[in-house]
Amino acid sequence: MQTYSYLCSYCNYFIETSGPWPYFKIGKKRQSKGPNFCAALESVHGLKAVIYCPVCDKEKENTIVEYEEPLLNITDIYLSSVPRKTKMVCHKCKKPVFLTLPPSSVRCPRCHKGTFELFEPLEEDVGKCPVPPPRSPLKVRQKGKAVHIPKPTAVIDSAEHMGYKFERFTNWFAGTIHKRLPVGDYTILGMEDEVIVERKTLPDLVRSIIQERKDFIKKCEGLSAFKKKCIVIEGSTTSLKTPYEDSQAHPNAVLGSLLAAQERWNIPAYFLDNFLLAEEFVASMLSKYHAYRWLEMNGFQRCLIEGDI
Repeated sequence: MQTYSYLCSYCNYFIETSGPWPYFKIGKKRQSKGPNFCAALESVHGLKAVIYCPVCDKEKENTIVEYEEPLLNITDIYLSSVPRKTKMVCHKCKKPVFLTLPPSSVRCPRCHKGTFELFEPLEEDVGKCPVPPPRSPLKVRQKGKAVHIPKPTAVIDSAEHMGYKFERFTNWFAGTIHKRLPVGDYTILGMEDEVIVERKTLPDLVRSIIQERKDFIKKCEGLSAFKKKCIVIEGSTTSLKTPYEDSQAHPNAVLGSLLAAQERWNIPAYFLDNFLLAEEFVASMLSKYHAYRWLEMNGFQRCLIEGDI
């Protein structure tokens, strides 16, 4: 089974597809065989894959091929003469879906400026893929007993159309709501006056500091009023220090202004390599801020585990 990774050429939005793999049927229920199965056990009724729908902006596990007659030999899936029905249309929006995206053809639904390109890590980075996010909820233990902290609800600025949705983090959040925030992009319901996160892609950061400097300064002044605040940047420091294709701004001027703003208004700036890592960072930070504040407000110690953090 092959995995395909793609990155937006403008905002670094990252998606992955994978497959295909065979499935069989027990009655009306479809059972996935997965990448490692014994071909002699069952006949193959079709192929499934994790595909991407750019209209819905979702990665979905879909049936992409159904055979008119079950295949008794797994190797027959490679025969083009086998009668089949191909399904490469989204069940919801009825628009095309993709297992492999044609180069420079599928526009990013988040920024509407870049197109998806095949992501190929540098040779020295092969095998160094980040591990998936935790799946378990945040665990707190004090005085020898587990403390149940209710999951918070993440608040997403209603003007943030191409940002994080936190759909992968149901272990940390009870849900999300959209509403207009006076400053910043993400916070916690009930703590909107305490914690705020401002999200920036690299092109957005460069434009804000150079072309929209007055607005950037005004936004930093607004962020400074919060107890917990930060700027999360989707990109590496190396990328920030490298000359830009779509701007004449000098990288030293951009980084220098960012660090000056950080020191003047005490706003930490965090560089995360890509969209997915940045989303995970923001989700984890917000959930932990909520946990510590909930413990304080309910008479517990400000620690997740006694004698530890």
